[in-house]
Amino acid sequence: TLQYPHEKWPIPERDIGFDHSEYNLIRSRLHVDIDDCIACMQCEKACPVDCIKIDAIKPSKDSDFDCGMTSNDTQKKMIVSRFTIDMSECMYCNLCVYPCPEECIYMVGGPNDDKHEIDYEFSQYNRDGMIFEFAVATDKMIRDSGGEKWLEQRDAKLTKNSDGRELRGTLQKPTPVQVAAPAVEIKTDIATPAVTPELASNELDIKSFNNITDKMSRGIAKKAFMAAKRAEKDNTTILADIAQALSDSEKMTGDLQSILDGLSAPITKTAEGETVAKVENVTEDSRTAEIKEFDIKDLNAIEDKMARGTAKKAFLSA
Repeated sequence: TLQYPHEKWPIPERDIGFDHSEYNLIRSRLHVDIDDCIACMQCEKACPVDCIKIDAIKPSKDSDFDCGMTSNDTQKKMIVSRFTIDMSECMYCNLCVYPCPEECIYMVGGPNDDKHEIDYEFSQYNRDGMIFEFAVATDKMIRDSGGEKWLEQRDAKLTKNSDGRELRGTLQKPTPVQVAAPAVEIKTDIATPAVTPELASNELDIKSFNNITDKMSRGIAKKAFMAAKRAEKDNTTILADIAQALSDSEKMTGDLQSILDGLSAPITKTAEGETVAKVENVTEDSRTAEIKEFDIKDLNAIEDKMARGTAKKAFLSA
């Protein structure tokens, strides 16, 4: 560390060129002799910024495809379908050069001037001009080596990129219009579905009282039912005990009486095995049963607070 201003950095000489004997690295372009590449992926693995992308296809064992030989008489086992270097991301560390077994990747210029002249100008208007492709394998070579799937993936990616540049977005396929078939009148005799044996049984169950909405009344009814059930009483006596227990607790209402009357309706079996519940003394029309029972919550529709309170008070007193 220089203790500025007491120590100053020495001014270098005007001639600061590089000596070939001490050459290590100059800031120039990477080049690949693709004919010597064996697709070992060592340079791609060594790159710290992932600016090198390599795709290789290995022919199957039963294939007669010849991948060729390198200048060092090394038999190739794969063909390189893609070898791109993005010089806009390259950090010029030269780490990709050292692990290459065939010495096919190098920085141009300097001691490699006999292989490729120096190229250090990267002034571009478009970034695409700084992405260099070195693979020379044709589609026929890739197809012959068994790379049909790779070609499909490449074409799909190119199509997607083209659609993105043209701002097409996601194209929706038109749905075919379905023509409705002419209606055909079908006359069939619909039989009345038979009632399950569980519903046809005339035995009361503790679940029969789940229709009682009031929690306390439902508990009183179930308690009286269990006491009468342990005494081995019949259904009529059980319902009478439940009604008496509700009356003693001042919980008997018209709704509870109608529920108990529905449970006490006689159940008979028809000749065809179907069960029909005959409820007697039903005077109201069936449409009135569909009308919702008036509840205190229905008064919440009144906007005026004082009028709503008066209406609720009158409802509870009635």
